[in-house]
Amino acid sequence: MNGLRRALAILTLWVPAATILWTWMLWKGRLPAHLPTHWGVGGPADAVTSAPVFLGWLLGVSTASALIGSIVVLAGRLGEWGPRATGAFTGGAAALVLGMWLGSTVPSLDVTDPFTVHIGAWVLVTLAAPCYGLLQLALLPRGSAPPVEVAADADRPLAAASLPARPWSRTVSSRLLLGATALLLILGVVLFAPSAARDGIGALGWTAVVYLAVVLIVAAFCVFRVTVDARGLRITSGLLGIPLKRIAPAAIAAIEVTTLESMQWGGWGYRVMPGRSAIILRRGPGLVITQHDDRQFAITLDDPEEPASTLLAMAAAADASPA
Repeated sequence: MNGLRRALAILTLWVPAATILWTWMLWKGRLPAHLPTHWGVGGPADAVTSAPVFLGWLLGVSTASALIGSIVVLAGRLGEWGPRATGAFTGGAAALVLGMWLGSTVPSLDVTDPFTVHIGAWVLVTLAAPCYGLLQLALLPRGSAPPVEVAADADRPLAAASLPARPWSRTVSSRLLLGATALLLILGVVLFAPSAARDGIGALGWTAVVYLAVVLIVAAFCVFRVTVDARGLRITSGLLGIPLKRIAPAAIAAIEVTTLESMQWGGWGYRVMPGRSAIILRRGPGLVITQHDDRQFAITLDDPEEPASTLLAMAAAADASPA
């Protein structure tokens, strides 16, 4: 079964390149000599590229992605998680290239002037195409990540708080993502405001909708509201109010207050890996929760002793209570 799943994973890596080549052979008599490769906001194409050159670039990128992914999956190196992550990335990259190809060629079928081509809803297909890489995650073994060895800070002693504990809440933020959100908003105004002022908001089309979705996704992860109360630890998006993480007291096996290093947890921001997740905003103090199923969660917090002590007391009470 593992051999069959590995073979299917490799096969899916080559589907985008094969599709590009097959559609070119099928459609080349119906396509113009130059294909549209750039569009204005809500308007027709404003730049074109020679069809063979465009084909060569996209076919080359999709083939290289498939080749790299196949080698890593076949070799089985980089641990258990490496082939899965590499397969997902290269599969998504190859599918993105396929989306670019289809977004340019399908609207251009039987068209003589490529500057009259509108991309329309094909922009959504292109943006959604990287999700194709999720097939690799479904086909290849899940793998596991070793737990992070946590050393409690000697100068931050932790003891269980006396019950009943009062609710605790703080807002934490990432300056990097806040800056990225502001930059995206300013860029969006520069890109879309002139067209909206000239032709109305309805003329913006799908491009503006997709751009707004990207801004909202970034905004959702730049400010976090961290709450500790009788329900345990709860983390929500500070700007959108979306629940992101919940850990009940009964699920907590251990809590440590320590200095968090981004590389131990997969980088900055909201990170998810097999067996552990984290919200890392900078190098510095934070708390690490280990659950009874050995999953770990870490979050950057200033003065994390109070929420950690409260959670420790609630976890001890939950363990002492009869089943």
